[in-house]
Amino acid sequence: MLRGSNDGEGGGRQAAAARFAGSSAEHLWRRLNALDFINRAMLFASVLFLCAVPSVIVLEALAGRNATTSAIRRFGLSHDAAAALSQVVTSPAATSATISATSYVWLVLGGLAGAAAVQELYEVAFELPGRGWKDNPRRLIWLACALLAMVIANRAGPWLLDAGGPLLLIVAALVGLAGFWWFTMWFLLGGRRGWRELLPAALATSFCWTGMMIVFRLVMSDSITSNYRKYGAIGVIFTGMSFLIAIGVVIILGAIFGVVWRERRSWREPQEAQEAPPAASATPVAD
Repeated sequence: MLRGSNDGEGGGRQAAAARFAGSSAEHLWRRLNALDFINRAMLFASVLFLCAVPSVIVLEALAGRNATTSAIRRFGLSHDAAAALSQVVTSPAATSATISATSYVWLVLGGLAGAAAVQELYEVAFELPGRGWKDNPRRLIWLACALLAMVIANRAGPWLLDAGGPLLLIVAALVGLAGFWWFTMWFLLGGRRGWRELLPAALATSFCWTGMMIVFRLVMSDSITSNYRKYGAIGVIFTGMSFLIAIGVVIILGAIFGVVWRERRSWREPQEAQEAPPAASATPVAD
């Protein structure tokens, strides 16, 4: 009886493996493994944490806003989580007084490093060579576009939520994110991939990003509170790093989805052409 049960389980596993082999899921997983996506996402998160996050904090201070308050509102943090975050992130009152010319230089350099990290992920995913410092003007322009998109999102978000509730906000976010990442891929890749080819990747990134934000909005408060109680201030950093790693995973996953979509379509079209029945030849009709 036990042997029969084991044989049945073994057969089920073999059948599942056979279905997985050659499927779109297997193709996607093989591509992600070839990219070593977890390690790349962790390196990407490190660059964001060291360069982009300080730049965002300085920008919030220059705009007269509190970076901590913005994060609390964006993730809907509880009172305990908000208090823990406030212990870690310096308030603009303490930051704005120390902003100097050097701070502005680091602001630009940090933004460039973040843009370069995003560009590198896309170049690796789409198997394109990097162009080094020559792309710095392009990165600066993209940074300006990203800041403009953030301003529009911050202004439109509360209005959409009041006008149509969470559903309208989610739909608008999906559309806006798809457009933003579609432009981001095309622009940072220098037009070396066409708009049509990049659309599936943009749509996948939009859905993954929206799902990521919903998940972190649900778990961020508990994660911050729990890690703060266990490890102190560094525990809040752990939670922040997990969010930054998730951003890297989302960008990579969206791009690789687009690559897999393109490759499977290119494989499928010749097969469909070969399997299509030949057109009936016209036979002359005798008078």
